Amino acid sequence: MPGNAAVEAAITRFGFYPLAPRAPRPTPDALRQQAAQAGVTLPEAFITFSAEHGAGAFEQRVSIGLPAGCPLGPVFIVDILYAVGAPEDWDALALRDDTYDGRLPLAALPIATDAGGSLLLMAPEDGAIYAWDHEHLELDDTAVDRMVADLLADGVPVGEHDIDQLVLMWEERHPGQVANPTGHGNLYPVAESYEALFGGMRMAKN
Repeated sequence: MPGNAAVEAAITRFGFYPLAPRAPRPTPDALRQQAAQAGVTLPEAFITFSAEHGAGAFEQRVSIGLPAGCPLGPVFIVDILYAVGAPEDWDALALRDDTYDGRLPLAALPIATDAGGSLLLMAPEDGAIYAWDHEHLELDDTAVDRMVADLLADGVPVGEHDIDQLVLMWEERHPGQVANPTGHGNLYPVAESYEALFGGMRMAKN
């Protein structure tokens, strides 16, 4: 049976459309091979979505709930859904290894973005989905200055890295000082799987 029921239901309900409708889509086997070459194993639901639909967006304004107290607010508004094997600007593996190289925790893949640049990430090892706040709203200027000072003391050339890389390096050196249960201050659990992500999607309130 093609696809997954929760994924296909959301695609139909919210009016999904591909961003590159004429772009060729690799077969599932080709996508599995591409993932293996990148050193990851992808959930079958994500492979199926990528092969059948490719990267795209929704005609409707779609949200997914965030944990209580998340600095991003109560919901994440989905702007673009990425896929494996899509044109480079929307290819989850290409984005991870290029645009977001050294910036994302858990060796995670970006699978969606909101309009402001925050992401939904998939952890390849278990398929869990997280929201990643690219603005690091959990940090104030004092906290960032302290992190930079700590990294300088460790000999890190901080001027060669952006804020995401610096925060991630600091967290990896000081895991006991990260209060967020995910182990990363700007990472918030959203869904246990790709299917659960789509099953939790709702029409966003204006």
